[in-house]
Parts: sequence; structure tokens; C-alpha cells
Amino acid sequence: MRKEVKDEEVSLRFMMPLILGTMMNPLNSTMLATSLFALCNSFKVSVGQGAILITSLYVTSTIAQPLMGRLADIFSPKKINTLGFILVLIAALIGVFAPAFSWLIASRIFLGLGTSAAYPSAMAIINKKYAAIGKPVPGRVLGIIATSAQVSMVIGPVLGGLLTQWLGWRGIFFINIPWVLVALFLSKSIPNYGAAAANPSVSLFKRLDVPGIMIFSCFLLTLLYVLMQPFAWLPLLIPTFLLAALIIWERNQQSPFIDVRLLATNPSLLLVYVRTLATTYVLYQVLYALPQWLEAVKNLSPANTGLIMLPESAMAMAMGLLVSKSTKLFRQNLWGVMAMLLCCIAWLTLNVNSTVFYIFLVTLVMGCAEGINIIANQALLNEEAPLAQKGVSFGLSRTFGYLGAIISGSQIKVLFHNGVTDHNFHIIGYTVMYSCVALMILLIPLWFRMRKTENLKGAV
Repeated sequence: MRKEVKDEEVSLRFMMPLILGTMMNPLNSTMLATSLFALCNSFKVSVGQGAILITSLYVTSTIAQPLMGRLADIFSPKKINTLGFILVLIAALIGVFAPAFSWLIASRIFLGLGTSAAYPSAMAIINKKYAAIGKPVPGRVLGIIATSAQVSMVIGPVLGGLLTQWLGWRGIFFINIPWVLVALFLSKSIPNYGAAAANPSVSLFKRLDVPGIMIFSCFLLTLLYVLMQPFAWLPLLIPTFLLAALIIWERNQQSPFIDVRLLATNPSLLLVYVRTLATTYVLYQVLYALPQWLEAVKNLSPANTGLIMLPESAMAMAMGLLVSKSTKLFRQNLWGVMAMLLCCIAWLTLNVNSTVFYIFLVTLVMGCAEGINIIANQALLNEEAPLAQKGVSFGLSRTFGYLGAIISGSQIKVLFHNGVTDHNFHIIGYTVMYSCVALMILLIPLWFRMRKTENLKGAV
């Protein structure tokens, strides 16, 4: 009995720094949602200009997450995990003492780098731990990692609002300092598992696929620039050319930074990624646009805004748990899209005269849409991804999710450039509705495939 308790304590001690690490990215993303308006007022910039703090983190994370995963394999996961904590600490100090808005952009970039190291290195550490004792990774352990990210998304808006109310906007950066120090102290107990055996004939340059990283980075930066400008066809040619160059380059690489061959050989999986991009775009519009509207138009404090966002997050978790019990993939996805369409209709009814109670009801609808779609996309991805390429498939899913967040942040920058009003808030609502229509169309191939599968089973 004592031995079992001791083993459980060791397991908890092992998991805690990894949990704290994986929570940092979604936590820092969502805390900004309820502090952005106050932060922008402090530096006399518009919410539209402040949206660069959203996109800078996601652009960095999109590039850094797969890169940090490779570095964890090359230099050992614990070293990269520790490096991530140090980078977050640097980011927090820059943010707390930032004398100008540009310093906050640098802080968010460092946050993107540091928090991106946490998830891939944590997964590598967990896999190496259980491989060393000849056991598979327990589903409970993976569930804890996944749940920790969702919990941080739930508490992020509330924590961000409360910290901004008590300490000012610098509080959302300060909270990272004790968080990281505790995580670094606890991570001392994590064994330093060695790096994977390297092929001496393959250079570090090739293992990292540096040209692929550079092309992908240029593509993201030019795409971000185009998205933040008034629409024009000519500038769009540059990211289009870079995307074509990326596809051509990565097709011929043994260890590509972005596995385009996986997408080419599995069209159904590509459709899942497009759904992930569109869904993430919608969810992040809700996450970031709604708090800015509540604070600018309804004149709510950051703390009250965070409290209004709390039921949405709680509903998302509850609906996620409920829907996860269903094995009907098409039904899950249909419910998800219908919930988002209902969310759009509710969005368009909000205005300066809306009561707090009505806004509360609308956030519950939004929470339903969020919870259903996160689980539905994950279940569909798990179904479509080849067994031998689960890791790569889920990694690409995060990349497409980050792209959706980047597009969302870019649109907020453009539409809220001259301030937040009912009018531009409703424009976002209409674009979200168009995305939902696209998601509904993307359900058609899934419906035909599910019908075909059922017919085959019936024939057998």
C-alpha cells in the first residue's frame, strides 16, 4: 500500500512541471483577451493596432512548435523544456518593465518561443519515461496534458481580467514570473533522458530543414502583412509564390519541416485541417472580439468582462465532455456547425443596448459551439490520421489552428483600427457566419464517406 502511494507521489511530482509548462501558451493567449483594451489605452493605441500582440505570439508559435520538437529530439527534451521556461521568464520581465508598446511585441515573441517548447518537450519526456520501463504511455497521462490546456483556456479570460483590475495590464506578464520559478524548481526531479541517436551522415542543418523553416517563416510574415492591409490582389501574389516554393521544397525532403506529402496522399485529412483552420478562426474571433466590445462599447471593467466570459468557458468544457461520449463523427460535426451558426445569429443581435443577462445567454451559446467543435475536430482527426503518422498529423493540426488564430487577429486589427463599435463588431459576426457556411459545405464529403462506410458494413 505504501509503495503504491509513493509511486503516485512520484508520478505527480513528475507531471506537475510538465502540466505547468503546457498551460502557459493557452493561458497567455486568453489572458490578453480581457486586458488588451486597458493595455491599448495605456499606450494610446487602438485595439486594432494592439491586435499585433495576438498575431505575433501565434506567428512565432506556428514556426517554433515544430522546431522545438525537433530540437528536443536532438538535444534532449529536458534541456529544451528548461530553455522554454527561461525564455518565458525573459518575456515576462520584458513585459513587466516595458517602457513602450514595441517592447510588448518583443515580449510576445519571446512568449511564443518559450511556450512552444513546453508541449513537444513534455510529450517527448513522457514517452521516454514510459519507454524506459517498457510500458505504453497511460491514456490518463495524455488526458491530464490535454485537460490542462483546456483548463487554462477556461481560467485565462477571468484571470486576465482580475489581474488587470488589481495590478494593471502588466499583471498578465508578471504572473508568468512565479509560475516559471515554481515550474523550474519542480522540474529538477525530471530525469535528463538522452537525445535520440543521430545519423552522423546527416548534418544538423538537414535534420532541422533550415531552408524549409526559412521559406515557411517568410510565407507567414508576408501573409500576415497582406492580411493587415486593405485587400489587393498584387500583394497576395508574394505569399502565394512562397507557399508554392514551400510545397516544392518540402516534397523532396527526407525530414520535412511541414510534411506536405501527408496532405497530398490523404485528401480527407486535408479537409480536416481546413475545418480546423475555419473553426479556430471562428472561436478566436469570439475569444478576442467579444471582450473588446464589452469593454469599449458596454464600458465593463476587465474583471467583469472576465466573469462574463467564464460561463462560456465552463459551458465549453461541459459540452466537450458530453459530446466526447458520442461515436457518431458526422453527428458531432453537424452539431458543432449548427451551434456555431446559432452563435453567429446571436452575435448579430448584440448591441449597445443589450442587457448583461442577454449577453450572458449569448456567451452560453458560444460556449456550446466552442466545446462541441473542439471535440468534433479532434475525433475526426483521430479517425483520418494514419496510425503510423499520428504525431505528425496532430502537429500539423496545431499549425492549421494557429493559422486560423493569425487570420482572426489580423482581421481584428483591420476592423478595430479606428475603435470598437457595434458596426465593425457586426462585420466580424458576418465573416464568422460565412466561415460557418463554408464549414457546412465541408460536411458534405464527410456525409458521403460515412454513408459509404455504413453501406460497406451492411454488405458484410
